[in-house]
Amino acid sequence: MKHRKCWSKSIGERGARVRLYEDHPGGPLFRSVYVRGKEKRKSLGHRDKELAIRQAYELLHSLLSNQQALDQETLTIGMAVQLYLESPQHLSKKPLTQRCDRRELERVVAFLGASRDVASLSDSDVRRFTMARRQGDPNLKYVVPGKPVRDRTIEMDLVGLMTALNWAARERNSTGRRLLKENPLTGIRLPKEKNPERPVMSHDVYLKLLEVAPRVHSLLPLALIVAEGTGRRISAWRNLVWDDIDFEAGTIHWRAEHDKKGYEQVVVMSESVRDALAAEQRAQAAIGKTAVFPSPKDPAKPCNRHLFDDWLRRAYKLAKIVPQRRGMWHSIRRKWATERKGHPVKDVAAAGGWKTEEVLVTSYQQPDAETIKNVVLHPTHRIASSSPYA
Repeated sequence: MKHRKCWSKSIGERGARVRLYEDHPGGPLFRSVYVRGKEKRKSLGHRDKELAIRQAYELLHSLLSNQQALDQETLTIGMAVQLYLESPQHLSKKPLTQRCDRRELERVVAFLGASRDVASLSDSDVRRFTMARRQGDPNLKYVVPGKPVRDRTIEMDLVGLMTALNWAARERNSTGRRLLKENPLTGIRLPKEKNPERPVMSHDVYLKLLEVAPRVHSLLPLALIVAEGTGRRISAWRNLVWDDIDFEAGTIHWRAEHDKKGYEQVVVMSESVRDALAAEQRAQAAIGKTAVFPSPKDPAKPCNRHLFDDWLRRAYKLAKIVPQRRGMWHSIRRKWATERKGHPVKDVAAAGGWKTEEVLVTSYQQPDAETIKNVVLHPTHRIASSSPYA
């Protein structure tokens, strides 16, 4: 019996070639191309050979155009962004972060012009883009027409562009020449949120939500206790499995793949968190890789974050509390950080999963009336009268 061979086709010449192939007979098509000496393989997501050939010719044309521009010491905005998106710096990020970066960069590139020389960018371009985003310009890519956005959102779009240009200013081509002599936007101020909304959930609100949580779903009380007791992001605690919980040592293993910054840790848990987890494990009779927060539809998977959001909104409604704007699960993380302002910042950052203290202090630990009152009314008087600075 003859075995069917896998289909393959090469387009182009040595040094600029795209290879199309099947991984197995009749399977999805893949393409392989060498970019700056490194092979890049990608699934095309379909089995249409004619479409694959057209896509290969388009990719080959783009590669040849980019190489010609580099040889002429010209770098376009579109080329700089595309090279960055194919770089190890970008590909080392998590898939979700990569998709967000690509979306933001495509929006900026479409506005500024993909064929435009990077060196021609200036402060005026940043201001034009900022105004267009604030006004909800319908011509912008991936936006709701007429819907303005906050400066923080605009800043994130432009930070993506700055990251790509900074990368290009450090990267060198095959001849040793830098892709970009310098980032033309260096020193330009990006839009900043003057009054950022960073709500902190009060302990009274937390207790009221915890009281009504069992009426919403049996997993919601545990979710509130773990979120409030660990200070972790929802992406971290909702993906916990029972192997991550060490009841004997009293610790939780926070895995890198579910941490925004890829931070892996084993951290002690509070008594309230341990008791709640132990009770839930007995109720589930589960061990090993089983999810601590199993999805109601598919227990083999963890609960979707949108389902947790829906449960929290229902709890707010049952407790007859109007939620703060942007005051969902992340407000509990700020609560955790703010309640620990008296402890060394480095230790608070490590316990809560922040890799640096700067973000913790600037974005999470919020001023509160009681602490401000103590600062004003209870000075330490550490400077003695004999001090030369008295």
